[in-house]
Amino acid sequence: MKSLKKSYAGLVLLLAGFTTAHAAGDIGHAEATPQLSTMSAEQKKQGQQYFTAHSFEFSSIFKRHHPGPYWILEKTKELQLSGEQIKQQEDLKNGMAKSTLSGNAVLKKAYEKYASDASATEPSLAVIKQDIEAIGKAQTHLALVMVPYHLKAYAALNPAQQTLYWQLVAAQP
Repeated sequence: MKSLKKSYAGLVLLLAGFTTAHAAGDIGHAEATPQLSTMSAEQKKQGQQYFTAHSFEFSSIFKRHHPGPYWILEKTKELQLSGEQIKQQEDLKNGMAKSTLSGNAVLKKAYEKYASDASATEPSLAVIKQDIEAIGKAQTHLALVMVPYHLKAYAALNPAQQTLYWQLVAAQP
């Protein structure tokens, strides 16, 4: 399985310019992901809510301890990020957004297939089992999609910045 504020999904929805995204691993390929620049505020809000509802409490569990590139960029002055580090964090933020949009699309597609197959007059147990397993894989992927980006964002800091990072994380409400 590949690449997982307050809601990081908000970050996903602030970025623009992504077209087709593909999920990795054995969960299949995503449908075309809409460009964020063409999404309405309501569509963005729905995308945010979808991620939050389907990411195994990512924001309240993992992100609380490892806030990731968006948060690090908000702390640019405190952490005294260099220009190169800012670029690294921006790249991680953008990759995270693309991966999250792709994960949302894969999970939605898996639910749609399950709903379609379940509506059959005589649904096949084997097909329904495959559908449910595909949903599980897609949701697990979505829950994990931001984790590597958060860990890489921290790893891109120098030792002094990492020490300050932990102080800032500990001071969060």
